[in-house]
Amino acid sequence: MKRRELKAFAYIAPALVMALLFSYLPLIRSFISSFLTISQSGQIRGFAGFGNYIRLFSDDAFIRSIGHTIIFTLLFVPLNTVLTTAAAALTRRKRKMSPVAEFIFLSPMAVSLSAYAIVFSEMFRGRISIINRMFSTDIAWLESPGTAMLVLVILGVFLDFGIDYILLLSAFRSIDKDVIDAARLDGAGPMQSLFLIELPMIKPMLSATVFMAIKDALLISAPVMVLTEGGPFRSTETVMYYYYLEAFRSGNRAVESTIATLSVSISIAAMAAISLRRRHARKDF
Repeated sequence: MKRRELKAFAYIAPALVMALLFSYLPLIRSFISSFLTISQSGQIRGFAGFGNYIRLFSDDAFIRSIGHTIIFTLLFVPLNTVLTTAAAALTRRKRKMSPVAEFIFLSPMAVSLSAYAIVFSEMFRGRISIINRMFSTDIAWLESPGTAMLVLVILGVFLDFGIDYILLLSAFRSIDKDVIDAARLDGAGPMQSLFLIELPMIKPMLSATVFMAIKDALLISAPVMVLTEGGPFRSTETVMYYYYLEAFRSGNRAVESTIATLSVSISIAAMAAISLRRRHARKDF
């Protein structure tokens, strides 16, 4: 091995060691544990085979949590993508008041997730909530399954808005101005320039924000803990919140390892499918 290669390996060695200790070894341990019978104290009682997986998918609460996670994802991802893209598009040109708009759109990043969840719980609590007074409505937002999920989606968009906005805004402003000027000279209006030129040029970053939104939707748990605690009637109990209840409250080590293994396996399969699709698309092109 050449000296230059050794030097490069020395730079990445700490990151590789950290990944091995805190990512790959726990993943391998969870995979093995998912096929074992483990007590709450962590002692191995025997080999369970696929018993943990069968028991997990036989639990109606887990099946419902999958459905709730899918519903949240289908509501959250499109709404988050449309709002953040619209905000970035409206402020993509630097003007005198641009810093004010950027400050407003980036402000959700300044406060912790739990603090915002507590604020939302107070804003939507009961029929005399602040939201009901503002809009002259009479809705028990957090007491009905449909509206509770809607509030959770709104909170999710609010929490993700800042980071997605700054990524998309940076992508818009990194577009070569010569391209925009050339389009204007050819007679393209502002909307034509946006939809036919600028949005296609930021497609990689737009795809990245969509994938990040999907990841956040599938792994949502902390907002559920603070805002709804899975209620009402377990209507907002997601897969990760189910994992929290079983792993940390009930101490079910077998379910903990099984859900972790399933989550990682699904993520790897999804990423592999996306990579293969993109590779085939490039070959066809």
